[in-house]
Amino acid sequence: MTDPHDPAPADADDVERHPCPRCAAAPGSPCRSRGGAVAGTYHTGRFTKVPRLAKLLRVQIPADRGPGQPWRPGTPPPAPVDPDTPGADIRIGYARCSTLGQELDSQLDALAKHGVPRE
Repeated sequence: MTDPHDPAPADADDVERHPCPRCAAAPGSPCRSRGGAVAGTYHTGRFTKVPRLAKLLRVQIPADRGPGQPWRPGTPPPAPVDPDTPGADIRIGYARCSTLGQELDSQLDALAKHGVPRE
């Protein structure tokens, strides 16, 4: 039986596709502690970018990444994600009419110009 808190290597690869905003670890590398060692868990701002991991409170760095060991840049960044793969970004727009004198179409057109479809 596997522990749900132990990420699979694919989870770590997906987390490491992104640079860490907290410790500035480059893509392809695990997060670093303040002392410069490999951190025991990824920094939250990094793993929340992976939709299936976003709701976890902690994502452990796999043992093969060397938690507690001196930090070294990791493997080269993983291959880019296929552009045909659905992304996790969601754009939400809001248009409304609060008076009888307002019209909705110009607001919907403005949202469409910024990539928010009318649906």
